[in-house]
Amino acid sequence: MMTSEAPMEGAAVSKPKVAILGEFSSGKSTLSNVLLERVTSPVRVTATQVPPIWYTYGIGDPIVVDSDGVETEISIEEVASVPVEGTQYIRVFVEAPILEQLDFIDMPGSSDPNMSPDIWNAILPQADAVIWCTPATQAWRQTEAAIWEEIDPDVQERSVLLVTRIDKVLSDKDRAKLMKRMRRETTGTFRDIFAVDLMSASKDVEAGTKASTGSEAVEAAIETLLNGLTDEPGPATESDADAVADHGDPGAEAAKVLRLQDHTPGVTRAPTNVIPRRVSADGLTTMRRPRRTTGTGGSAV
Repeated sequence: MMTSEAPMEGAAVSKPKVAILGEFSSGKSTLSNVLLERVTSPVRVTATQVPPIWYTYGIGDPIVVDSDGVETEISIEEVASVPVEGTQYIRVFVEAPILEQLDFIDMPGSSDPNMSPDIWNAILPQADAVIWCTPATQAWRQTEAAIWEEIDPDVQERSVLLVTRIDKVLSDKDRAKLMKRMRRETTGTFRDIFAVDLMSASKDVEAGTKASTGSEAVEAAIETLLNGLTDEPGPATESDADAVADHGDPGAEAAKVLRLQDHTPGVTRAPTNVIPRRVSADGLTTMRRPRRTTGTGGSAV
């Protein structure tokens, strides 16, 4: 179980911290590059080869933070050789505009059998919100839903879901059906849902522009995320989703943003920690939190 809720030594505490989650090859690394406005990743490694990468604003060499909180400065070339075992995360400094507003943590894929539960236990309690990436071609698998079910509800209501690779769903009708299903299956557990073509957003970064609908979707998702971190109106409800369906589905437009309007008012709560379902080589092992119920203020497991 997670034993510490205190901020980790060396971690930034003045800005919100956002974890980027999703299964392997769901677009997390591409999203990180887009957010950093980089054509290629500054660490140039596959996400499963290294511990979580904690991006923060600044200049300097990367810093490895081990399981005891001890910090060691390394070169950018050494990042790929940092062992997963015994390492909480690697802090990487980048002068990117987004990092002036928040830190974000690129996590290993949730379906990676080599990822120890200790990585989740060390990092996720520090997250104020999550960006979850799920690919449109196999969106919101049972393994994803099972992990998300165990995330603290207070974190859920500040988080956003990105349906990546929406460009692979070729027809408007199929996009609309997909987004309708996503709304139905995740009702009340995300602040908002966005259909995103990350490849077009990545091409925008290379061209030095933000002209595509992919860039538009990413910017809208970050705006929604930041609003959630400042206690703006909270997550969409089932009635919100129905209202969108009744007035036309933005998912029917190629790679357009899905915006669920008329959010219910949010409730200010004290910051809480993420308590995920643990992930191991043998699959998922339960670590549940009480769930909120509507109307009575009670809870259920």
